[in-house]
Amino acid sequence: MKRLTAALVIAMVLVFCLHAGTVGYVYGNNISSADMEDAARGQVFSDEGGNVLIVRRTSGNIVMFDKLISRAAYQRGSELTRRGPVFTFTAGGGMNHALARLSMTTPIYPFSPVIMAGAGYGNVVGTTALVLAGVEVTVPLARLWDSPGTFIQNGKFVGYGTAGVAIGTETAFAGCYGISYRHSLGLLCWEVGFSWLTVLGYPTVWTPYAGLGVNF
Repeated sequence: MKRLTAALVIAMVLVFCLHAGTVGYVYGNNISSADMEDAARGQVFSDEGGNVLIVRRTSGNIVMFDKLISRAAYQRGSELTRRGPVFTFTAGGGMNHALARLSMTTPIYPFSPVIMAGAGYGNVVGTTALVLAGVEVTVPLARLWDSPGTFIQNGKFVGYGTAGVAIGTETAFAGCYGISYRHSLGLLCWEVGFSWLTVLGYPTVWTPYAGLGVNF
């Protein structure tokens, strides 16, 4: 099975190479022409329709993109314009803690630095302020493809792990990690998931949570 998978991947790359000189770029197979040979992982582009893409991999003149923001129908061969990193701010809460998160795209995409601030309550040592920093990883449910149906394609799985401090009656080490489903609606996004929080000296608590956010 591994050999068959490797053979299929090699065949796909060869097909991509044959077409890479004539196709501007397409979503899904994510082929770019040679005029983007300087593209590097983590670079962010916007197309003529205002959609935002990030380079997830390059191989020669083949550039593979992930979609970050969908704002219009996708057009094959659309001109791409380089832009700065995309910041994502989300705020949400659950039964035991609420957190605001800020992350940004980087050259180590799909990994992004993330900072969090919020509060633990309920079973988390009464009410405790939280300040944390760590890493977030984003995995799109589907690679971008030429299609009018983009609801599922706008969804992503997001996982994160952070460490920092909890400030209540005393200051203690805190760690938080979680996984969520995030769906983008243009610049806006919403997510649902699960989060686990540990404060030194107390049991780990978990909560299902929901949140809203914005990409900018």
